[in-house]
Amino acid sequence: MELLDWLFVILLSLAIFAVIFLVISLVGWTVGSQKLSKVSTLKPNKKQRRAWLEYRLELTNQISKKRNHAAFALIFAAVFAGGSFYIQYHQSTSLTAKDSENVVQGYFILQELEKQLTELPNSSNEKKTQATIYELSSRLVSYGSNVPEPRLGKEEKLVLKQLYTRMKQLGINLAGLSITQLKTEDVNTGYLNDIKRTQLAQEKVFEHFKVNKTALQQE
Repeated sequence: MELLDWLFVILLSLAIFAVIFLVISLVGWTVGSQKLSKVSTLKPNKKQRRAWLEYRLELTNQISKKRNHAAFALIFAAVFAGGSFYIQYHQSTSLTAKDSENVVQGYFILQELEKQLTELPNSSNEKKTQATIYELSSRLVSYGSNVPEPRLGKEEKLVLKQLYTRMKQLGINLAGLSITQLKTEDVNTGYLNDIKRTQLAQEKVFEHFKVNKTALQQE
């Protein structure tokens, strides 16, 4: 489990304990109030009046403590529950370390594939270029074969899945072509356009998850 997972579990557990304590305090407060109400209706004689006043004061203090406990429990329950739900929301809208790696590696692979295909018609070492394209295609399939983190929200999963699907399909298609086919103008242009479409899907992921593309370009 990641740090945020542990923090979520801890905060949620504390929130549950706070709610339990709140219920206990409310029950004590209610029971005490009922007792005080009954005691207050009594009309003790002079001999019993001192004891009656002391008992009523004791009940009043107990009720006051229970009320304070309930107030603190309510505050802590709200804080802990709010913290746990914020963490859950953050996790449902943010890339995990694994998905981040897939997206970042996919970004660099697509850039390199675009470069290799663009330079292929004028390449002086076709075998080396072919080996490079096959290696990049294989890596693209590998990264694209992953599935989005289950904890992500529905929209986040959809955006990420679209990118993974395009990456995987592009890698499979490129790996199935010979260097002769890839040098053909129509095929070459077609796959460069496929890369562009995949990069558009990548842009949507960057925008949705607020990935700093400028930082990637500087690497």
